[in-house]
Amino acid sequence: MKMHYLKKPWSIMFLFMTFAKCGANNDVKLNIKQGTLSGLRKQTFFNDKIYYSFTGIPFANPPLGALRLQPPQSHEGWEGILKAHEEKPTCFQVSFRIRNNEPPGFSGSEDCLYLNVYSPDIESSAPVVVFDYNDNFKTGFNGSQTYSPDFFIEEGVIVVNINHRLGIFGYLTTEDDVIPPNAGLQDFILGLKWIQDNIKAFGGDPKRVTIMGNRGGAVIANILLHSDKAKDLFSSVILQSGTAMESIYFDNNPKEKAFKIGELLNITTDDSKILLEKLQLVDANTLLSLEGNVFDDRVMNDLQLSIDTFSPTIDKNTKNAVIATLPENANIVNDVPVLVGFNSREGLDLVSPYLMEPRMVNDIKNTLFIFPIRVDFHFDRNSSIFHNALSEALHFYLKDGYLHYTNILDYAVYVGDLFQNYALHTTAKKLSRDLKSEVYYYLFDYRGALNENSEYISRFLRFSMEHWGATITDELCYLLLCTRIKKTYNQYKKLPSEQPEFKVLKKMVRMWTNFAKYGNPTPIGNDDILKDTTWLPMDKKGDSNYLHISKTLKMKKNPLGKRSEFWDAFLNKYREMTKDGTAVNEEIHHFEL
Repeated sequence: MKMHYLKKPWSIMFLFMTFAKCGANNDVKLNIKQGTLSGLRKQTFFNDKIYYSFTGIPFANPPLGALRLQPPQSHEGWEGILKAHEEKPTCFQVSFRIRNNEPPGFSGSEDCLYLNVYSPDIESSAPVVVFDYNDNFKTGFNGSQTYSPDFFIEEGVIVVNINHRLGIFGYLTTEDDVIPPNAGLQDFILGLKWIQDNIKAFGGDPKRVTIMGNRGGAVIANILLHSDKAKDLFSSVILQSGTAMESIYFDNNPKEKAFKIGELLNITTDDSKILLEKLQLVDANTLLSLEGNVFDDRVMNDLQLSIDTFSPTIDKNTKNAVIATLPENANIVNDVPVLVGFNSREGLDLVSPYLMEPRMVNDIKNTLFIFPIRVDFHFDRNSSIFHNALSEALHFYLKDGYLHYTNILDYAVYVGDLFQNYALHTTAKKLSRDLKSEVYYYLFDYRGALNENSEYISRFLRFSMEHWGATITDELCYLLLCTRIKKTYNQYKKLPSEQPEFKVLKKMVRMWTNFAKYGNPTPIGNDDILKDTTWLPMDKKGDSNYLHISKTLKMKKNPLGKRSEFWDAFLNKYREMTKDGTAVNEEIHHFEL
């Protein structure tokens, strides 16, 4: 190598300043199996710790053209240096929900199978958290643009985000090998395999990989406990505010929906190959716009289930099935520690339109009723037994037995239990019985300025929703840095004394990262942040002890209380009245708990 000597002192100083600038702000290179990557050095929020960001890494070939609606294919690599400096768009999606001021409409790209890696030390062997938040497999949220990994980084944990196909692009299927089910789940699994092959280069430990999922991300993690396709790909899972036991998943007839999409596009065929060839030629916007056109009202009306179309499907017919049996009937394949829980007021988000405009309650013609978990019976909605059962449920949650604008907050509890909470509680108890590994159960019940969703909803209320508890996604801003409210973090950071929000945040982050490191959220006593807190696992007999997370941390019993007892009794009672799958006994004996 030819050396050039600098003769003047100012030249030496200039060279030193240039190297310093590059070291602090510019790229860092490393080699993985696919080729050489260039990443960026960044700094964390609290302690300005340097970490390494590698974003937009392709782990699969773009699912375009002939690869649309097909299982993912591994990306073979690249020549030269790949600049992993910018996050790629989310997978193509359409949003109708305005949560946290999220823009409605189409967003993302079909070319989306990329992942992001954020590492505190590329020379280490750190535990890995794979974080995924998607909203019922319809919308997903991409990397540090929404949820930044700063707090986990400061605890010495690598964070990875895996983009996976959503909605019609990830879950349309003809239930055969032509358009196999669950392309989106297969994307995620391929991403986990990529981590096993490459994470050592980023300073990660492939034997310590935790899947941390919220809502649909939790459903993915739950499903993979039962899938041999994910064998040895992870060491623990965290299920936040979602499980595969919810009655909105696993459509009984996804093939019918696929061909119905074809009919809407004037594709008249019953041949899977012809349907696939035609769908691969359709404009992506046109295809995505048809998602909601095949929702089957009969499922809700006749079976009292709210099946979400184009989401995970039971695969009984293909050779590479991710899951072939409903989770409630499936065996545990991947026996790993589980951390599972929900927020105390999940239903507030679900009924927020009524909180913002109470007069909308007058437009409700039929009071909502679905089963909170999948069951093997249903009601005839025109029968007296159904109306008595509905009245029973409404009187338990609503003092007057019907919805009006003054009891919307009570209705929120009802809706939250129907769609999420009872299913999660049932899942936690089942996992504690079925797993040899420990199950740690929590309820997040803190209300502060970092409760992003509650704060957003409260801006538009026509009356008070009461200042306590947490709704959907509120806990995320105490684990990851929510970039939409970074101004709030900055304001609190400048205050002379540490605010309660930051105290709760540090406790949460320490417990979650402990779990990723050790499979136990409180492995040692006398922790500098957690003090002498001991988070006890659930009893193997199903005793639902849990950690109540608020300003303080306290072990308690059964976060749903009488609500879980009500649904246990309700479902057992009407199951015993079933004949040929329908509850038919006209003699209803009202019971109270």
